[in-house]
Amino acid sequence: MPLAAAEGAHGTFRPGPDIPASHQEEAFLRPSDQLVDLARRAEHRLNETFDAPEVLPFASKAIELVESFPAMREDFEREFRMMRAYAPKEFVQVCMHALRWPALQSFFEQQSRLAIAQNDWSAIADYGKYLDAFEDDWEDARTFYCRYFVESAND
Repeated sequence: MPLAAAEGAHGTFRPGPDIPASHQEEAFLRPSDQLVDLARRAEHRLNETFDAPEVLPFASKAIELVESFPAMREDFEREFRMMRAYAPKEFVQVCMHALRWPALQSFFEQQSRLAIAQNDWSAIADYGKYLDAFEDDWEDARTFYCRYFVESAND
């Protein structure tokens, strides 16, 4: 499912029609900044629509971005670790199901154990959802996000 691609020597991002931006064109110094921007815009969109599949254009673009810059994996991992503070869990889940990075899975398991020890029910729920997305048979991939995962599997 092709969306507008990152272009230019300085990581200029040109949003596609499904991904409105606050400006016609936004320039970022790092691809990890683009990832953060996509997560924040997904949060904004979800706050408007309250419809989980609405994160798909943003998550799809994020997955394309991450896969286009394999050498920056550590930077992307660092950003994903901090997303609980500002990104919709649905955005993180879709990205985790597509990427399945073991380091992030381990981090989320560690954070889940810490949340349990601190009796932080909000964090327990969020990290549980993130960890569910690592499973091959993640139910949400078939129900809410089949438009992305089924089409991607058929490409």
